[in-house]
Amino acid sequence: MHEISVLKQAVDLAEQTAMDNGVTRIAYITLEVGELTGYLPVFFHKYFPVVTENKPIFEGTELHIISDAGEALCKDCEAMYNVMRCEGVCPVCGSRRKEILGGQDFLLKEIGICPEGMNNE
Repeated sequence: MHEISVLKQAVDLAEQTAMDNGVTRIAYITLEVGELTGYLPVFFHKYFPVVTENKPIFEGTELHIISDAGEALCKDCEAMYNVMRCEGVCPVCGSRRKEILGGQDFLLKEIGICPEGMNNE
């Protein structure tokens, strides 16, 4: 289960970015999780409170997750298809030769700040 380590990295990045910009409270963070990463969003939700524990900047912070579909282009017939739904096999010609077009990324997509969380010195 690698979800905890990548979640911790995303939380640390959000915290550092917020501090670098004078933000004292984060309202939400949005993660984009590719379907082909192997990460299960249910574990991100489960461990988010653990990873943000004892970090006042994350008090009340919501975790949003956007799923990115694992899309591929068949190298034999040029059909586009969802890799997971089709178990890696082109539904048109049966080929396993493909170019992955999306669904392999894990991104910290957005950091939402509380208006009262701006340090206006």
